Amino acid sequence: MGSVDVIDVVDLRGAPPAPASGNRSARRRRPAVPLRPLVINYTGFQTEFTAPRRRLELPTGCVTLVFNFSEGLWVTRTEDLGTTGLRPAPRAMISGPRTVPAIGVHAGVVYGMEVNMTPQGCYRLFGVPMWHFEDAHVDLEEVLGAQGRYLAERLQALGSWAERFALLDEVLCARLAYAPAPTPEVCGALSRLWTDSRSLTRVSAATGWSARTVRARFREQVGLSPKAMARVFRLQHALRMLAAGTAAAQVAAACGYHDQAHLSREVKAMTGLPPSQFVRLRGGLAPGSVLDRMPGRISSVLLSG
Repeated sequence: MGSVDVIDVVDLRGAPPAPASGNRSARRRRPAVPLRPLVINYTGFQTEFTAPRRRLELPTGCVTLVFNFSEGLWVTRTEDLGTTGLRPAPRAMISGPRTVPAIGVHAGVVYGMEVNMTPQGCYRLFGVPMWHFEDAHVDLEEVLGAQGRYLAERLQALGSWAERFALLDEVLCARLAYAPAPTPEVCGALSRLWTDSRSLTRVSAATGWSARTVRARFREQVGLSPKAMARVFRLQHALRMLAAGTAAAQVAAACGYHDQAHLSREVKAMTGLPPSQFVRLRGGLAPGSVLDRMPGRISSVLLSG
């Protein structure tokens, strides 16, 4: 496959991208029942477009494991969307919870699978402290060794999405037998933060732990501090309202920002886009659309293609 010029990765000043001609197919499925408290979904995807495509990946509070079956996929960890700090994606890559955006670029053809999971799911299935994945893209081989190195090849060699989903169920269910369990206090705190990201003090107190212990447990089992996760969840609620056409001043008041200027600063800091640019590029798509990785959350904005 030919290379793609990635010098001009993002141009946030231009008009909304026009759709490129091409084909997209995807197959999504829930995991086996024992995995459902931990894993949100599996998706198999195969797209063929006539031009490179660039996606802005937004903070969601979840973890994504991507298996790349083709060449020509690049990612960046940088907070500066105007840089060209791209690197080829490994065959299997974990993207952990983060407070900043990432850029994904492919040359027009991309083929592979992804597994979306909760932070607690990633902690239990892989047995690695979650701070290891903070604001980073980690090669699965660093986590699972030889099994991580060959799992993408095993998946690609199978003849159907159903067989691939079954293999993921088999591999991940096998890890449940000896994986560490996240503590109920952390699970409860995350659930309460999603419901009300402004109640950080009450959520921490409800664990019965000291503030220092809460931060340490979150870093270990979630990857971000309680304050950082609250920022991500509040951002998600704000993006949902903005995408639905709610005025920025109303969004700021409803989501607990000090004022509209505070909302604008946070959205720009965490997505790289001012609210008006996010709304324009999002194009009215509801949360959980075909562009998003999981139900109920806004994970992506298409920058070109």
